[in-house]
Amino acid sequence: MISREIFMEAVCEVCPATCWGKKSHCQVHDKHVGKIDSCPEWDKYMRDQKAKGQQKTVSTRKEGFARPSEQAPIVDFLQKAEEEIRDYNYMQIEIVRIQRFLREVGEGMVSQYGLDAGMPKGKGTTGDRTHAEVARRERKWKRLQNLQDKIERINKAVETIPGEQERLIVEALLDGDKNNLIAKEIGVSRQRYYEIKRNAVMKMAWAMYGDQAQQTG
Repeated sequence: MISREIFMEAVCEVCPATCWGKKSHCQVHDKHVGKIDSCPEWDKYMRDQKAKGQQKTVSTRKEGFARPSEQAPIVDFLQKAEEEIRDYNYMQIEIVRIQRFLREVGEGMVSQYGLDAGMPKGKGTTGDRTHAEVARRERKWKRLQNLQDKIERINKAVETIPGEQERLIVEALLDGDKNNLIAKEIGVSRQRYYEIKRNAVMKMAWAMYGDQAQQTG
């Protein structure tokens, strides 16, 4: 599901029914675009994007060559990058929580079952309980690795952004700041802010998932 902000930037900004600017009021829905839950124009935008993607794929296949920038499902990668940027703070907190859990569980297993807790045992013994704890620990460990990989991917992508304003916006988003506050801090209009943010997130998406995009193509 594409976020509301992408629709606002791609559709509402150029929609004649929207008084874009400080108020960003939609005359059709008679409310601020940020409070709109759904819109026929958003649905049309999604259909058009899917149709364009299919047409480009067919076209490049007929020509006998592939252009990664055209075939890559950029909307999906853009959405994925945007979600991970938004969840950056949460992921850091979750990493600390899981690390604490693994440390405490590890100490508890040794204390309760002894150093040979991980050794195989027959059914109906302490081994059954130990096996359950080990399986649970393994799930937590895999989730921890996944979150750490995402954090590292985001941090590396930030380093690739050359523009000062774009980088400042990304850093602020990673800190959990709100869009209105960021726009005010850098001294630009809401419209200009979303333009800069869109470019920054697209660069982040390419830095984070460019290799996958080429493979998909």
